[in-house]
Amino acid sequence: MTEHRITCNQDSSDYVTADRQGGEVRLRGYCSGEFEVSVYASSEDARTFARDILALADRIDGGEVAKAVETSTRTPQVGDKVRVVKDSSTFRSGQYVGLVGTLESVRPDDILPNLVYFGDGSAAHGDKDNGRWYCAEVALVDEPAPEPLADWERDLLEASEPAPARSSRARFVEEAKELLSGMPSSVDDVIQLAEWLAAGE
Repeated sequence: MTEHRITCNQDSSDYVTADRQGGEVRLRGYCSGEFEVSVYASSEDARTFARDILALADRIDGGEVAKAVETSTRTPQVGDKVRVVKDSSTFRSGQYVGLVGTLESVRPDDILPNLVYFGDGSAAHGDKDNGRWYCAEVALVDEPAPEPLADWERDLLEASEPAPARSSRARFVEEAKELLSGMPSSVDDVIQLAEWLAAGE
């Protein structure tokens, strides 16, 4: 198990550790080397906390975010996935730096020209998960190339398109969907039943 530790600059016997505890992130605080407190956080909450700490450190020393962001020759356009490089210098400064969202609009003559929405953009202005925020500077985020489809995924996609010849896998998937209709079932249930049907033929 990997444990991460940060030690106090004033007293090396004071420190905080972070590690994985089941499906959560566990933070443990120590004072004078003695265990004091544990905090268990979801992965999502731990990421938000980590981003907030990075933004705070960036406000103190100027940060590494601008150096880490890959430069692109293309200016971000509306609809592009972007990373916030600089948010507002006067209000909630640094709280959005490093977050990834979608560029919704650009007002070139404004001091905060880039309106970015996060998540699905359905929440209130300022919500970091699903809201919007005006930002001074954003950078394009390179999307990784999509993974190639496995044969069975390709067969499933082909099964949804009208085609003169259907694959046998698609036939088993359709049969599994019919057998499971009206019952609570997941995609995994359909696939497992289709594999079972195929094995019996």
